[in-house]
Formats: sequence, C-alpha cells, structure tokens
Amino acid sequence: MRYANGLTEKLSNDTVIVKNLALNLFRRKPTPIQQGQQGSDYYDSAFSGNPDWREPFTKSPYYFLWTVIVDRLRNAPATYLLEIGCGPGQLASAMNAAGVFDRYLGIDFSDVAIDFARDANPTLSFALDNALTTELLETETYDTIVTTEFLEHVEEELEVIGKIRPGTRVLGTVPNFPYVSHVRHFDTAEQVYERYSDDFRDFRVTEIDGVQPDTKFFLMDGIKA
Repeated sequence: MRYANGLTEKLSNDTVIVKNLALNLFRRKPTPIQQGQQGSDYYDSAFSGNPDWREPFTKSPYYFLWTVIVDRLRNAPATYLLEIGCGPGQLASAMNAAGVFDRYLGIDFSDVAIDFARDANPTLSFALDNALTTELLETETYDTIVTTEFLEHVEEELEVIGKIRPGTRVLGTVPNFPYVSHVRHFDTAEQVYERYSDDFRDFRVTEIDGVQPDTKFFLMDGIKA
C-alpha cells in the first residue's frame, strides 16, 4: 500500500523466516544501568551472552529485513560500503554472500562484536570505533552506508548522519517498538520521514512487518544531501 503523500510505501513480510528463533534476541538482554543509551560494556555483555549472535545470517530473526536491504543493493551495488554499527557481522555476511559491494568496512564500538565479526568474515575489514566520534566518515571514500540497529540506540544520530559525505547512498532501519537500549521508536513511516528527510534527497521510507506480532521496521533509502 502506498501512502497518499507518495513518499512512503508498505511492504508485507512474505519472506520465509525461521520464526522459532525470532524471540531469542529480544528476550535475552542484559540489565542496563538505566534505560536508554548504553555504553560498550552493555553491548559486550549482550553479544557475549547470546549464542544467536554467532549463528549464520540465514538463521537470524533479522534475516527477513536483511533480504530487503540486499535486494535494494543488488539494484545498485556499492563500490565501497561502510556499515555503521556492524555488530557481530551477520548482515555483513549476508551482503558479502550476495556480492553487493566491491569493498567493505564495518565499524562498531563493542570489542566482542568486532571479534565475532572478524571471525565470521575473515576476508572483510572491521574497525573498533565509535560512530559518534569516528573520523572514518570524513576520511574514507565510501559511496554507500548501511546502518541497522544503530539509529534508535543513540541520542545524537542526526549528528552522525550530518557527517556522512554528500552524495552517499544511505540505507538504514528504525523500529516501531521500545527496548531497554532504545532512545526512540516510531509509530508510522510518516514520522520517520519527518525526522530524517531533510538530510536526504530521493528519500523514501518502507514499512516492513516484523516477526513478532505488531512489530514493524522502517527501512530508509536515500541520497545524502
């Protein structure tokens, strides 16, 4: 269904999913010091305490979402793709298997996540770095950025987006549900459009049904202005 403003679209999830794994990542969460933005220790604990983060990407409860991202990239492959908040490298594995980039760099501020990512993807490059303070957004010659499970976790996400080089294609996701480490979520694609569209041209937001009841993800796709 396309919304009346013509700027967003709804995509039903008809991808085949292994749903018996879907609840694990959401149920197994370390206890944060307080709800909201968390430090690297929280994510180190989250990744090390849940073996699902080391599963093949096809077994991830996010696989349905990643297939959409991969399909978008197949239509316009990246020369140099930089992933912000790469986590344990499962999405990197999916994109690498699909051959949608020539060069890749993933960054994350979790030591555990980067170790997992390097183990899972020995041919790809990963850097232990904080997206809020990194210089890589200014120094690297990327043409595409992918960021999932990041924007909803940090207060300063607009500042990070502001550092992205103009002309870069950006694919990112945000959810419609709260979580202990989320600082925001969105009820509608229009809300996502309102928050982020000023930073992009040719910007669209696609609503994708999640694997749990009443959960949705919003996939943003645009060119950095």
